[in-house]
Amino acid sequence: MRKLILTFGFFLVFTLIQAHTCNPQKVECPMDHTKVEFCVTMSMTTFGSYYDFQKTGAVGNHYEELINSCSKCHFSGYLSDFEKEYSPEQKTKIKNFLVEYENVKIDEAKECEIAGNIKVLLKEKNDEMSNCYLTGSYVIRFDSTQIDYRKQLQTKTLTFLKKAIENNEYDDASVIATINYLIGEMYRRTSDFEQAIIYYDLAILDENKQDWVEEIATKQKELAVQRDDDNNI
Repeated sequence: MRKLILTFGFFLVFTLIQAHTCNPQKVECPMDHTKVEFCVTMSMTTFGSYYDFQKTGAVGNHYEELINSCSKCHFSGYLSDFEKEYSPEQKTKIKNFLVEYENVKIDEAKECEIAGNIKVLLKEKNDEMSNCYLTGSYVIRFDSTQIDYRKQLQTKTLTFLKKAIENNEYDDASVIATINYLIGEMYRRTSDFEQAIIYYDLAILDENKQDWVEEIATKQKELAVQRDDDNNI
């Protein structure tokens, strides 16, 4: 989540020379040694962000390629998750958990959900869990057939962002306002407008907030007041 915040450029335009390029990298599934290929982003051209921090521009399949899945057992995660060493106890937990996905269709959003669920299972940082679910919501942003599922992912995002704040996972005081703003956005996009307003206000009133927060949070709060859950912005 911190990386998303640091690269949030709604006001600033970051233009790179090249469009999206990626480098194929093969790894082994840590559960069953099946070969899995990632396409690691090397460069992309961004022109800003949506209000939920997803970058816009010539980003190609950047978000779809961040998290991948084993075609055999459906272990899912970032490249770094595939490169980790897992204890025998952790492997047993993960394998038992993955059984429930044996007959489930696995698309990019589902890969993100599984990755987040595995992090929950292993009791990793709440911020990392939320980032998986948020990425899943990005890849189905415009899929009208998965609106309910997208909202489920956004609800999981805000749930673990709140836990991250409660557990003091952010050592930079200015980040808290940004996280509260994002929680507000997740509530608005899932049509919980009353809660959205509460969290926008927390962001706006935070003395440690970054310069951009008040203007953007105020603008998005107005949408919540109007009961507008537009997810395409």
